[in-house]
Amino acid sequence: MVGERLRPVPLSDLRHLEAGRHWQIDQTIEGIASLTPVRGQLHANHRGNVLEVVGKAETIVTLCCDRCLQHFNHPLRASNQELLWIGEPAPIPSDSMAMEGEADDSGLMEQLDPRGNFDPEHWVFEQLNLLLPIVNHCGKDCPGPATWSSDGDGIDSRWSALQGLKP
Repeated sequence: MVGERLRPVPLSDLRHLEAGRHWQIDQTIEGIASLTPVRGQLHANHRGNVLEVVGKAETIVTLCCDRCLQHFNHPLRASNQELLWIGEPAPIPSDSMAMEGEADDSGLMEQLDPRGNFDPEHWVFEQLNLLLPIVNHCGKDCPGPATWSSDGDGIDSRWSALQGLKP
């Protein structure tokens, strides 16, 4: 549906659509301060006890470099396919119960309430947000941290009080 903002859709409505639901994305996404609207496409198809979601989205965000504190533009491009469990958590057979100290990954699959909604805007937000860098670095030409030193010996004047402690 072209031009329509992404809004939550009841899963019961998606269940009745044989071909699923398709969205063209061309809008801002709440929670992502982007320079350009997020553009892409998204398709959700109800397949019984799972919701298959396939989507692509891209935008440009402005980040602050953690080294030099300058702002820079960073492209985000997400392309993902995901199966979301609809209903109660999948039962774990008693013979495969996690032993003490073993990892239990039964809570790793995202679950949707069958009486609830699928929120396509939130799904796009999650996909793009996961692509944001942990450490923001403007690139190989980063000038590095600014210094306060005005003298030519390269000693930061903020540390001058420690100079008196030298033997």
